[in-house]
Amino acid sequence: MATDYTQLMEALRHGERDSFTVTPDEFMAFHDAYMKYEYRKRVIGTADLDGRIVYHFEKEGKTTN
Repeated sequence: MATDYTQLMEALRHGERDSFTVTPDEFMAFHDAYMKYEYRKRVIGTADLDGRIVYHFEKEGKTTN
């Protein structure tokens, strides 16, 4: 079953999750959902070990959407 990245980003935005991780193998599927996501400018990724990226939602700050 494919991961629903839009649902994960919505869970970040609503505070239901603090973060989620995307592996290099999953990145293109994530990227497609990310580019269509209305609040993508507030979904921030931080590089982790072995090419994984940990995403969180910026609740306050200069970035708005």
